[in-house]
Amino acid sequence: MQIMSRFVVFGLFASVAACGGTVNGNPAESKLALNAGSGEEARADEGDKHDCPDRADFDSVSERIEAQLNIARRAVCRYRRLEAALADGYTNTGLPCVPGQGYHYIKNSLVGTTDIRHPSVLMYTADGHLNSPEWVAPESEFPTPPSIFGQTMHSEDELGLWILHVWVWKLNPNGVFNDVNPNVTCP
Repeated sequence: MQIMSRFVVFGLFASVAACGGTVNGNPAESKLALNAGSGEEARADEGDKHDCPDRADFDSVSERIEAQLNIARRAVCRYRRLEAALADGYTNTGLPCVPGQGYHYIKNSLVGTTDIRHPSVLMYTADGHLNSPEWVAPESEFPTPPSIFGQTMHSEDELGLWILHVWVWKLNPNGVFNDVNPNVTCP
């Protein structure tokens, strides 16, 4: 599985490098904007609130982190179909389907952010259904690993990226922060 994770990150890294790996052309602009924990847990700013699923229970996390995970869950609800992600600027990384993750779509302007409502990567099934989000950040711009949801992103040293998979949409029996979900298969 570690080889698959490296393969995914390599594709993401290539995509980030091709676009400069910055947010709005400025590597320092709003990179670590963790927007949670100030009474915002009860609502997400985006997504159709009427047909999004209810809150999820995430084992082994604090109430505060569970509230943040549910904010992220509601925020990505609007991307439950691939067409919505494409319309909002996410692009195919060109990677084949990765077992345990799916197809990866990236929004380069969000690479490096830790905003819980705006993941830089979304993973999809072959038929365009959302699996879950992922956050990535270039190590060259972040000498220490960023944190999000109380987790420190982990390194893919040879590729120069920090990454964190966050299974808030298609829940993962191996844990919300595990790199692979056994319920995600490739055609």
